[in-house]
Amino acid sequence: MAALENGSDRWPTFELSPAEYEQAVAGLVQAAGHEVDNWQVQHLDPVEGLDGTYIIDVTVRFRIMGADFLMLFECKRHASPVKREHVQVLKDKLQSTGAQKGVLVAASGFQRGALEYARRHGIACVRLVDGAWAYETRDPFTASPQTTGEYVAYAREITDHGYRNTLLTDQRQHVKEFLFEV
Repeated sequence: MAALENGSDRWPTFELSPAEYEQAVAGLVQAAGHEVDNWQVQHLDPVEGLDGTYIIDVTVRFRIMGADFLMLFECKRHASPVKREHVQVLKDKLQSTGAQKGVLVAASGFQRGALEYARRHGIACVRLVDGAWAYETRDPFTASPQTTGEYVAYAREITDHGYRNTLLTDQRQHVKEFLFEV
């Protein structure tokens, strides 16, 4: 903004309280919508960080409201639930690379400590399982389902009241909330 000779800028001032100002900004952002541009997904993407280059399992780069965003996905196909230390490593990568969102995808679930740490640091935890295993039962007499080769993803969170699973596969609204609001 160009300054005038008397030191003030050329734009008129207006009277808004801090809350009204915040609401005006929220209105502008709301009007912009959630139109995502230039959606790019890369597998084994080298991402520069402050302390070197990381090869990230999957990255998503996109533009929204004129700003560039980067999401890091780390994939863990372990035999046992993911531990807190894996979430901590992803958090360090987020800080080093300046990425805006981290997602940890696991085949075998997450330990409670990993979920608690992820919750505190805004890292999403997703479990990818064969579609036949998407419905769990406690009945010991029910035969294990046969694998289908079709995969189902759901977000796993720890809340103040226990665990919450949110189906992501074929649930466009859940995916949007997961990507942009978690």
